[in-house]
Amino acid sequence: MFYMKRLFVIVIVLALSGCVAYQVTPEGDFKQPEIKQEDISVTRENALPAGRHCFEPMLYVLTLGIIPAHCEDTYNLTADSKEIGKAKVTFIQGWAALLLVTLPSWEYGNGQDVGSEIKALVVGSD
Repeated sequence: MFYMKRLFVIVIVLALSGCVAYQVTPEGDFKQPEIKQEDISVTRENALPAGRHCFEPMLYVLTLGIIPAHCEDTYNLTADSKEIGKAKVTFIQGWAALLLVTLPSWEYGNGQDVGSEIKALVVGSD
């Protein structure tokens, strides 16, 4: 019975360390006010994400997520082959993600469909 409790605690700790939250923020104003969402092209500017403990997550792994991994991606937005702005997507992985999702600008998850969220941000900024 003691081993079952220990195993349960280990599973809970590992599940909490795998939590991810993300935030989409525009970098400046978008240049073209009247754009349809279908006309916007979203491309990732950086090949590899930047951020603290993103590439070398040794502290994140050793502390089982107590010290979070922090990654950032920058996206270019174009319409009619003209740049209309940039957006930054910040990812936090670890226990801190559980606290961040309580804030209004943060979402829970790993941002699978971040492109449509960025497009909605541009269209919604009119």
